[in-house]
Amino acid sequence: MNARILILDDEPRMCRLLELVLKEQGYTIQTAADGEEGVILWKNWLPDLVISDLKMPRMDGLEVLRYRNGHFPETPFILLTAFGTVKTAVAAMKEGAFDYLTKPVDHTQLRDLVARALEEYGPGRSQRMIGNSAAMHALHKEISLAASTDSSVLIIGESGTGKELAARAVHDGYGGEKSPFVRVNCPAIPAELLESELFGHKQGAFTGATKDRRGAFAAADGGTLFLDEIGDLPLSLQPKLLHAVEQKLITPVGTTTPKKIQVKIITATNRNLEAMISDDLFRQDLFYRLNTLTLRLPPLREHKEDIEELALFFIEQFRKKNGGPAIRPTPDTLARMRSYDWPGNIRELGNVIERGCLRAENGVFTEEMLPKKMIAANKDANTDPATTAPLDLIGRERGLIMQALEQCYWNQTRAARQLGITRNTLRYRMKKFGIKKG
Repeated sequence: MNARILILDDEPRMCRLLELVLKEQGYTIQTAADGEEGVILWKNWLPDLVISDLKMPRMDGLEVLRYRNGHFPETPFILLTAFGTVKTAVAAMKEGAFDYLTKPVDHTQLRDLVARALEEYGPGRSQRMIGNSAAMHALHKEISLAASTDSSVLIIGESGTGKELAARAVHDGYGGEKSPFVRVNCPAIPAELLESELFGHKQGAFTGATKDRRGAFAAADGGTLFLDEIGDLPLSLQPKLLHAVEQKLITPVGTTTPKKIQVKIITATNRNLEAMISDDLFRQDLFYRLNTLTLRLPPLREHKEDIEELALFFIEQFRKKNGGPAIRPTPDTLARMRSYDWPGNIRELGNVIERGCLRAENGVFTEEMLPKKMIAANKDANTDPATTAPLDLIGRERGLIMQALEQCYWNQTRAARQLGITRNTLRYRMKKFGIKKG
């Protein structure tokens, strides 16, 4: 994977030097002049590693480290420090920093330390979609189709289903791991700053614009721009986004000269955009422009046969991160997991696994280590629900077919492809279940 590295330093020459050294190694680089700007970039770009100066205006390196500990504890953090503050840097390592470098930075040490941090933390190793169910096989087919074209892609799914992982999978298949992948989390950015975040701005364009800034479109040029939670994009900004997507042109705030860009657009949402269109909260023309291809991520309750594989994956990730002996879930634990509906989906499963592993004794993950709400909600979980699932197979199959047809606007060819079956098979099952377009 082409690792993404965020560099924070208020000295432009130092930022530029580090950027040049690391770009030679094939890394993708973003820079920020202080901790506050760095945190905004961190939330939206999701770097694989962060290098931060200790002393910066507004928000120093230790404050950024504490932000990392609270929000992105798995991201390796390297501190830059002057010789006189080495003691502070050593103390920072006790708070979770991976290591530190003293200024002036030795280029060989920098390259070696970055490579070691990325090797130890393994960026991208957990960034894959787990599962061998029919639902996941169908999804992988749709991802391959979405990656084969520069058409825009809309990813829909409940929170916690892995929409960003799906976006990265499309990106990797489309442009390769070395092309830029830029994520913008729409609701995380104040509405008044979002235009600048997307399209950039010129110095002096507004109060606080002290220097030129590239926006997300420019940063993603030649690669992929992932707009997460697109349903939260302000209505006032939607026409400008529509123009950028249609014309492949952007105009930074404070300028009148458009710039040509070549970007694959991937958007994602857990909201019903068609209902928002009816309520005049989302533009219909923008929806159709973003919705050339649609990926529907199934909630975990629709592919419970993948739960064991997912659980074992998360357990192994925990062991690699924290060390210690191997941990194994008991059959009763797995049965409880399969009988639960997982409203928080895969994200909730990962959280439950981590909490259970922390409590595991002698390497055994028992059902008593699961949250009480899971046990209370599944009093009959001693019987593996996999043995009773066929009782509701007809209802579940009909529901999946209806969802695929509605998502594809009753286009049978696209719906069949999304379900991983032939069009003739789909038509047979529609007739069998009495499914007709209303």
